[in-house]
Amino acid sequence: MTQIILQVDDASIIPALEKTLKLLKGVKIKTITDIPNPITAKAMKDAKDGKVTHSKNSKDMFASLNK
Repeated sequence: MTQIILQVDDASIIPALEKTLKLLKGVKIKTITDIPNPITAKAMKDAKDGKVTHSKNSKDMFASLNK
C-alpha cells in the first residue's frame, strides 16, 4: 500500500480535499490529529527547525552517530 501525507496550512480547504480524494477508487482517508509520543514530537520539531544531519553514505552516518 502506498501512502501520501498532506500537510495543509489552511484548514478550511480540508473538506474539499477529502471530497475530491474520495472520488478516486481505492482511496481511504485517515486523519491524524495527535502525535503518538514525545520522541516523535521532538523529531518532528527538529526536522521543522532544520536540525537534521546529512551523510554521503550509511558508513558516514553510523560514524557520526558514534561520536
